[in-house]
Amino acid sequence: MHRLISFVLLAVSLPTMVLADSGSNYEARLVGSVNAVVSGNQASALSAIDSLKTDFPLSRIAHLLQANVLLALAGRARSVESAPEIAELREQLRLRWQHAKTLDAKKHFVPAKLLQISDTIPFVLYADLPSSRLHVFAQQNGGLVRLSDYYITIGRAGFGKEREGDLKTPVGVYHVDGYIPGTQLHARYGAGALTTDYPNTLDRFLNRTGYGIWLHGTEPGWINRGPRASEGCITLSNPDFEELVTQLGSHRDIPIVIDDNPEWIEAEKIQQARNDILTSIIKSADRSMESLSGDHHEAWTINDGVNGTAVITDLVLYPGKQERLLARWMTLENQAGATAFEQYWHRAAAGEWQMTLQISVPVRSPERFAEDVVTPEGSAPEPSGELVPTIVSAVSLLRQ
Repeated sequence: MHRLISFVLLAVSLPTMVLADSGSNYEARLVGSVNAVVSGNQASALSAIDSLKTDFPLSRIAHLLQANVLLALAGRARSVESAPEIAELREQLRLRWQHAKTLDAKKHFVPAKLLQISDTIPFVLYADLPSSRLHVFAQQNGGLVRLSDYYITIGRAGFGKEREGDLKTPVGVYHVDGYIPGTQLHARYGAGALTTDYPNTLDRFLNRTGYGIWLHGTEPGWINRGPRASEGCITLSNPDFEELVTQLGSHRDIPIVIDDNPEWIEAEKIQQARNDILTSIIKSADRSMESLSGDHHEAWTINDGVNGTAVITDLVLYPGKQERLLARWMTLENQAGATAFEQYWHRAAAGEWQMTLQISVPVRSPERFAEDVVTPEGSAPEPSGELVPTIVSAVSLLRQ
């Protein structure tokens, strides 16, 4: 039994916890089965695993757990296979267990990169790649609240996509821009797909290639694949995918931040972090413009087209190897003629922020791409009010 506990990578006991339900509650029951194994009660463990197998016959982890319990009881724990497929199952189980251990600790934390998201956007998706986890946040009372999270599979070659066919999942800030039901796709996409806008403006600027990076379900014969098993897409179990689509209400233009180096901070510290970054880029831009003209410029004058009438709507520390920032601004001359801009910044060797590129983008007006999706009972209500963003000018932000 000691070898079996080592197999499931549970060297320390874990207090009883409640997992955020996802899909058909498969993960909570899987962790419960592992708890039974760790308790050392073989009969209880076998009963829990057998129940899990009955309800989820495609759970290869459940079959592997049962095999290891039986081998341990037979004194044959050393007989466990070390094939790559077994290693993938072990890694999946390790990641799920690690998530369960840290779930309570993260309850009041948010990703540090999500400095500001326009309040016209009801949801934000955040993919924590090292943890193989997709988190769903909702806008509530001026902040982000985590609604749910799901185990995910990413590209076989890892992350940091640069070219077509490299089997990597991209790292960056993208948007969900469409939904395709599973009935219109090959079976390997499972229950369906949420399409994204990869490659985005920055990807194209950096000559990154490829296309068709989606969030989708899992092929027949599996509940979940190993943590790295796709061709670059982000995949979920079919029940989790269906729950995700229902939860989002099929809104277009939902941001998804795919992060290779996540950091989580207390939610109340986000505003100060946002103000610090905003102060830094404004000072860098102001110094840059003064060096060009010698004239004084107002602190919120960033670039041509983004002037004193512009307000910031989004600010995200851009994931990736280089320290970058994505800022989205909107002009407020009049509501009918409002214009939005996206700016990509990078931090130079001297520590100052420099603009990489700026483009004009459509004014965001999230809409549904399906009207027949029902919000699950008990989920957060959709934000009410008009689609015109409640936004704060850069100057006001710094004075908050």
